Amino acid sequence: MPRRSFLPLAVLTLLAGCSTGTAASPSAAPSPAQDKAHAFQAVKADCMKTKGFRYVAHVDRPEISEQDTKPFDYATEKAERAKRGLGIVSSYLDNRANPDEGDDPNLAIVTKLSPAQFSAYKKALESCDVQAVRQVTGKNVTSWSDWYGQADETLRRLWKRELDGDPKLVELASAMGDCLTGKGYRVTSTNPVAMNEWVLQMAQSNLRGNQKTMTSNGDGGAFRPPDLSPDEARRRLSKEIKLALDDLECGKGFYPAYRPKSTELERQVNEDFGI
Repeated sequence: MPRRSFLPLAVLTLLAGCSTGTAASPSAAPSPAQDKAHAFQAVKADCMKTKGFRYVAHVDRPEISEQDTKPFDYATEKAERAKRGLGIVSSYLDNRANPDEGDDPNLAIVTKLSPAQFSAYKKALESCDVQAVRQVTGKNVTSWSDWYGQADETLRRLWKRELDGDPKLVELASAMGDCLTGKGYRVTSTNPVAMNEWVLQMAQSNLRGNQKTMTSNGDGGAFRPPDLSPDEARRRLSKEIKLALDDLECGKGFYPAYRPKSTELERQVNEDFGI
């Protein structure tokens, strides 16, 4: 599926009240990224302790999963999109059905805090994240927004140079844009990076079309419906599935060439910034 820009998982976990992390699997030979992740958590836990808060060192599921690094498979992607579309409406419905899903031990700590305590905890957590990023990665960040903002800016600079500057990807992206235009969609840019992001932007634009029933998920970029009747959920999911399948059909030549290059660049930036 199309990937999103960076968002510190700890921020979303606390603000949304649910976790997307998972305990790290033991490994006989940890990778440099795993070593960095554990070092980050150790610094963060010590920092929180000095501020008077309990925090359990916990390594989240990697942003780049093993599934993300597998070769692009059209049949698998089509089956997934036919079931879940782009994962926007379906993910919301899944989260609503399982609001406490996740195994981050810090969730139990946070949910017991009063509003005033939570505000102080969140402020301390941001300060400790900043300290851990600086100490472990050497990046000079000042806040959560600065942290993921710098990472996102770095990634987009690499995307522009390595992906938008790749003649083969430019050719494939142009063909994908022509295909989508032929299906009646409006495509404003056929640069490779723009074509990869087109479908999510289209889906989010459709959701923003009815602001009274939409709410930001906290990052200012993606919107989701707070409450849906079963009929409305099915209608929205059906529309999203059609969009996802049209995008896939037009991009079946583009995505296998684009995804591996994009994923590797994202992996590099994730590791550099301790994400």
